[in-house]
Formats: sequence, C-alpha cells, structure tokens
Amino acid sequence: MAVSLTVWEEHFFWLEILQDHAIFVRDHLSATHKKEIEFAERFIQSFAGLLHNLQQLNPNSGYVTNEMITFARQVYPVAYEYYRFEGKMQNLRIKNEINLNLSPTYLNGTLSENQEYLRLLTDYINGRKPVPLRLDQLLDLWLDDQLGHIVLLRNVTDPIELEVEHQTNLYAQKFQMFILQNHHIKGYLRFIEEGFPRQQELALEVGRTVIEMNLYITSVVERYKGKKILNKTTLRFLEHHFPETCYFLKKLAEFAPELKLETSHCSLKKPSFE
Repeated sequence: MAVSLTVWEEHFFWLEILQDHAIFVRDHLSATHKKEIEFAERFIQSFAGLLHNLQQLNPNSGYVTNEMITFARQVYPVAYEYYRFEGKMQNLRIKNEINLNLSPTYLNGTLSENQEYLRLLTDYINGRKPVPLRLDQLLDLWLDDQLGHIVLLRNVTDPIELEVEHQTNLYAQKFQMFILQNHHIKGYLRFIEEGFPRQQELALEVGRTVIEMNLYITSVVERYKGKKILNKTTLRFLEHHFPETCYFLKKLAEFAPELKLETSHCSLKKPSFE
C-alpha cells in the first residue's frame, strides 16, 4: 500500500491538531479555573515549540533517520502528558466537577485522535514504520470525527440559522448510517478477507460524502468570514475541520483509489492560519 504522507507531514498534522485541541480547552474553560487554563496554555506553547523545531528538520527525512527519531522522542512525553490532561478534564466533566463548556463525547474524539498519534510515536521513537490502520479502524476513528464536526457546526450556530440546522441534520444521519455499516462490516471480517467489494464500496461512499460535506462547511466558513451567519464560535474552531478532513481523505484514498485525484490538492493546514 502506498504511503500518502511523509513522517514530517504526520508530525506537522498531529502537532497542529493537538495544539488546536489545547486552545479549545483553554477557550472553553471558565475563567475561575486559573490552574487548568495555565496548564492548557503551557501545552499550547509546548506544541508551538515542537512545531518550530519540526520546521528546522528536513521534510524528506525518513523515520529511520537520527533526527526524526530524536524529534519523536521529544514529542512523545508532551503528547502523552496532554493525553492525561484531557483525560482528567473529561473525568471532571463527567462528574460535573469542572466548568468546561465541552462535552465528554467531544473529548472522547480528541482523546482518540491523540491516542492514534501516540501509537505512531511508539514506532517513530524506535525508528520503526508504524503499521497502517485497517480500513475498518480508519473509519472507526474518522467517521466519529466527521459526525462530531457536523453536529458541532449545528450546535454553534444561532437558532435562527434553520437552513444550517436542516443541512447538518442530513449529514449527521448519513454519518450515523456509515458508522452502523462499518460496525457490521467489522463483524463480517471474522470470516471474509479485508477489502471485499462491499467494504470497498463503503470507503468510496464515505469519501464522496466527506468531500461533499467539506464543500458545504467551506460555504458556511465563508459566510462566517463575511459576518453573514450568526453563531457562538471562532474561525479556528470552524477551520479545524479542514486539515482533519484532508488527512482522513488522504488515508481513505489508499483504500479507494478513485478518491486520489480529488484529494491530491487538499491541505493539512487551516486556510486562515497558515
């Protein structure tokens, strides 16, 4: 299977994603939680420092090079400690012991993403090539993410934006259907080989729906920039969708080659924060 991203690109993607997650925790904490805000701010700065260090490395360096192994060893403890920090925030949110305007299920998604980076880092710190996720595992991770994005978009727009509510509900239903289908296909894999035609078809259906929804979210973001949609969120929160979607599509195209042309030019960067 062809590798869609270099090790450098993997680090760049995941570090920017984790930095965003730390920013969102900071921004959604009550000002009364000074200690937790300070912790989140430290992680934001730590991820910024690691991104700066990454920029000094050769983007073409492989996972077996000393510089990439050394870098992965710098990243691992920071990513792991942030994982523990978010886990503590989730624990406190479930118990209603913290004023954090993020739900436990939202944090499930960010923790799962962090966990995937930690999985990759476990191999990178030893100069090994990570085993790629199977298609069902890839869908497990990123279908939840896509569903979360469209539900969050619905939740952060003003109640008068009924068109957004209608359209986001339609996409949410589609992704709930894909999640159910992937759940059952995982069961079929007990007695049939991975990549059988119906599973391949699911990969293609998901990819085309992700591309379609991405165009819709792009139109909403343009309205946000033009101050033409009422909401309660930030541009960073909205644009966080784009690099994650690009990453998902690039990985998905390894299973559905029909998607390669449509995903070849997408960016792992947020358009307004390059």
